[in-house]
Amino acid sequence: MICPSGIDLEQLVPANGNKFLFHYTTYSSALGILLSQQMRLSSLANMNDPLEFEDHSRDGLVFHGNPSNEDLAKWIHDFVEAVKEKNRSVRLASFAMDMPLNNPPKGAQDNLYNNLCKGWARSRMWAQYADKHRGICLIFDKENLIKAFKDEFKEDSCEALCKAVEYTNDLDPLKDALCKSCKSLLTTEKINFLFQKCQDFRDEQEFRLLLINRKLKDAKELVSFSIADSLCGVISGVNFPKEDRPSLERAMESCNPEIRYFSIRWEYGVPNLYDYAYSRELIKRVLSK
Repeated sequence: MICPSGIDLEQLVPANGNKFLFHYTTYSSALGILLSQQMRLSSLANMNDPLEFEDHSRDGLVFHGNPSNEDLAKWIHDFVEAVKEKNRSVRLASFAMDMPLNNPPKGAQDNLYNNLCKGWARSRMWAQYADKHRGICLIFDKENLIKAFKDEFKEDSCEALCKAVEYTNDLDPLKDALCKSCKSLLTTEKINFLFQKCQDFRDEQEFRLLLINRKLKDAKELVSFSIADSLCGVISGVNFPKEDRPSLERAMESCNPEIRYFSIRWEYGVPNLYDYAYSRELIKRVLSK
């Protein structure tokens, strides 16, 4: 693989979509991804939206109408079994996207507004998913990542779906769909709800790679796919320990020498990126004079 040599992560996002996707993680997890060249898919139990991980054992309470005890017991049984099937069969990987600027401001504030809309510049995600800014944000070529994901899971038992998450607080369609039939949560209609989250999460601008594999027997069964042809950059957090930088660079070298290494800096709340290779070359030039 040859990584894009002209990665410009600070350019305006084109109206037709994102070229890159961003994955926030801890340093140890990033090392595992780099050294194995594999990304592990998560189970729904590891997600943080109640729509995904909530305990459904009492969901009979939302049953419409006035059902008999027998109907209610059957409904709850079917629902709990459907949730078990969903948790057993579904795996996913989450990425952040840039937020396009439809009407970018003019003048001196362009860079401020532009960078704050970037997928790599989500301060809350650096804090929550990347070990309080001590972790890593991995940069992926979107097109290559989707291709690798779909190529990995071509079996008839698998559905490999790639789509941006929709954020809405209108949960009535989900409730109505469940009350009509809850024998499976993996029908075509209900799968769409796996790409839905409450508006409280909207600033994450999430893009999901979602796998449904009905042959999986356990929610803890590990599933991964190759990222060797799609990983093109690494960003270390502002609090990333300097002593860990050599081992990170060795892991990047073993994965692919073409991977670009950036660090993020926050200046009066405005995020900016620094290219390590360019900075080192610049220092060499200055010292050689």
